[in-house]
Amino acid sequence: MLLTRRQFLGQSAAAIAATAVVPPFLARAARVAQVTGLGRYGSDAILVVVQMTGGNDGLNTIVPFGLDGYDDARPNLGMTDANVLPITSRLGMHPEMGKLHELYQAGQVAVVQGAGYPNPILSHFRAMDIWHTAAPDTYETQGWLANHMASTSEDDANPIYAASISGGVVRALYGNGLSVPAIANLNAYQFRTDGRYPNDRVNQLAYANWVYGQNYSSSPFEAHVARTAANAIASSARVQEAASAYASGVEYPTFPLATSLKTVAQLMAGELGTRVYYTAFGGFDTHSAQPNTHARLLGGFSNSISAFLHDVAQMGKSDRVLIMTFSEFGRRVRENGSQGTDHGTAGPMFLIGSQVKGGLYGEHPSLSDLDDNRNLKYEVDFRAVYGTALEGWLGADQMGTLGARYENVGFI
Repeated sequence: MLLTRRQFLGQSAAAIAATAVVPPFLARAARVAQVTGLGRYGSDAILVVVQMTGGNDGLNTIVPFGLDGYDDARPNLGMTDANVLPITSRLGMHPEMGKLHELYQAGQVAVVQGAGYPNPILSHFRAMDIWHTAAPDTYETQGWLANHMASTSEDDANPIYAASISGGVVRALYGNGLSVPAIANLNAYQFRTDGRYPNDRVNQLAYANWVYGQNYSSSPFEAHVARTAANAIASSARVQEAASAYASGVEYPTFPLATSLKTVAQLMAGELGTRVYYTAFGGFDTHSAQPNTHARLLGGFSNSISAFLHDVAQMGKSDRVLIMTFSEFGRRVRENGSQGTDHGTAGPMFLIGSQVKGGLYGEHPSLSDLDDNRNLKYEVDFRAVYGTALEGWLGADQMGTLGARYENVGFI
């Protein structure tokens, strides 16, 4: 029996959650009655956030080979000036980061040294929660980028203003009333019709579009479900068009971050109006056997970033992209007895792009003047980095997102 449009829509919220007929983000959106809308992020600027999960060892990423205390703290893991890629007479990059070092020399990499926050937490889960919500002192339910989106006045006509390039929506992008797609695989991100009737896909799509296109002004909840579903169908079609239209001669490395960044490049090629992309790769919890693991991760990171920027340059969109990286914490100054390092505190953040004012920002934390737990004292509040990106790059007021105003770091 053919459902009426009212019956079809009335069952949509439950059907979406139960069967995932449309992209997964719609299931969450259907559970809220009203949205405030998503906003524009500057004119056409794009922010790509890269999360280095597990606690990256900042002291062997930006290596303080010339600072007092480094050799003593790391007799086995330490690097010398002959091993690293020099930045200054006392600092250098890990030797596997050759491509990023080239970008640094070209003035396209800003390194914020000693990024952190007061009273640091060394639990992966709580520390990550702090970085995702930008709230070290409270437990928040909404992410910092979700706060930014909620503070804008645009409607949600395009549900791909922000995208989580992962298997799920990351905490930084999660907020009540916001629809953010999780796009791990472009081919899988599409409206799924009943597979038992493959030849009827056109009719099923047409009927869904007809139902969601009706007037539901008498019910705000139904109107929101219909509007979001219609946008989801349209956006999934646009994503497929972007995927099919993408062509590039750039060879990406075989590395998880490279796969994600290639997806970002494909979406950028389709001009979908997305302004924020968020992705992550892990393995940085190097309590043991760190040298080989860390070298592999940093090499993959460096090569992936280089390939992505090369791809973006071929599109003629270099000036529109800012990459921002972070890890939930650094590692301890002193190596442990297992050829590794344990959970520490402050670490470097990278801001990368053709419009970045390259160089070092903040002082490198002292390796001898440590906190009460023998960990580094942070030099730059990570929320200042967020605030600088929000105002200097996305053209947003950081007060609406962070709840306070932080000093401009100066990389934009």
